[in-house]
Amino acid sequence: MHEIENRNNFKEGDVRVCSNHRLLCSCGQNYANILFKDHVLHPMVINNLYCPECSTNVQVDFECMLVDNGWILEFNLALACGFLQRSNISSTKVNPAFIFDNGYASWNGITPDELEHRLTERKEIIELAHKDMRQYLAEIRRWGCERMKRFREAGWRKAQYC
Repeated sequence: MHEIENRNNFKEGDVRVCSNHRLLCSCGQNYANILFKDHVLHPMVINNLYCPECSTNVQVDFECMLVDNGWILEFNLALACGFLQRSNISSTKVNPAFIFDNGYASWNGITPDELEHRLTERKEIIELAHKDMRQYLAEIRRWGCERMKRFREAGWRKAQYC
């Protein structure tokens, strides 16, 4: 606990770093990469993570749960409020959307597994950089735009704000 307290005692101008945690869903079949912005929240603020396979029988409580394309994050809001207050972040409106949309605990990327897929998808395009820089830049832009369009059409929450 002491280590967490020290991480959150930032002064104005201090550089803050985000941390990624790979969390297993409730049924144990899938992982999600969760990004914790500025180390404000601790992974303990996530009570449960449900993938599309294990979320089908979950009774959703929107007071403490956020649903994103079949995935459900269940937050411990009391704990989250405490961490936010210690970091001098107003916690009067703390709810799952506030936590997720402000990046305090959200997907590392647009989707829970984007980290793995993004690297695989980009691999071929990155090889173009050694051959033809103009073609590389055109392809990476095209890929990024098409990818974001796919995410928006699929209904991913973070893609709706990009």
